[in-house]
Amino acid sequence: MIDGTIPVDVRLVVALATIVLAGVAKGVTGMGLPVAGVPILVALYGDLRLVLLTTIFATALSDLPMLWRFRKNYREASILTGFLICGLIGIVIGTRILIYVKVSILSAVLATVVIAFILVSWFGRVPTMSRVLATRLGPLIGFACGIIQGSAGASGPIVTTYLVSSQLSRDGFLFAINAIFCVLDWTQFVSLQQLHLTTAAIWASSLVVAVLAFAGMTLGFAIQKRIDDVIFRRAVLVMLACAAVGLVIRALRG
Repeated sequence: MIDGTIPVDVRLVVALATIVLAGVAKGVTGMGLPVAGVPILVALYGDLRLVLLTTIFATALSDLPMLWRFRKNYREASILTGFLICGLIGIVIGTRILIYVKVSILSAVLATVVIAFILVSWFGRVPTMSRVLATRLGPLIGFACGIIQGSAGASGPIVTTYLVSSQLSRDGFLFAINAIFCVLDWTQFVSLQQLHLTTAAIWASSLVVAVLAFAGMTLGFAIQKRIDDVIFRRAVLVMLACAAVGLVIRALRG
């Protein structure tokens, strides 16, 4: 299925709905396809490489309007310099891992990250740290996020935990998380293109994903100030939990 041919069955309906919902999640919480979409799509089709190739263009594009929308809070993102530099290094390494490591292993990694994120978020156990400590830990966390993003497309949960721990304001958080995603996503996009795995069918699918994701983002922007973030994030966590179970099953099957 790496040629980009998507089977037309009931899974397609679920996949399309997932992409739109991930777009809504992006507009409301700043976390879109990598967190709320990729795990579910991998659980549906079992092909992490295809999912990453198909969604990375939309994922990278979706970061730009979020940065523009919250640009006034750019000063709060000053703690991210070391994080982003080391993240770039890590994502290049991670993209190479994507070629040589079995998909079942990558699926297990993705499931582990998602489950950890669900548990930490659901029970409100995210630790806090000072801006000084966040700045010092940034390079190490950024490198780890880069490797996980490049190999499994799953840096979102770790990025989110890091930023929530840094005690940023809501708008500062939304700018910072999308600043990180923008650098990581576009780096991953370029790295994947250099592997020459993208076909015409994958490009066509990517454009459809982008249109659906942006439609969801438009809705997300419209309801951002009205929806209860706690309820919405809990709903996303439930979906992620279902996807994580599917990923674990696929990983165990090898």
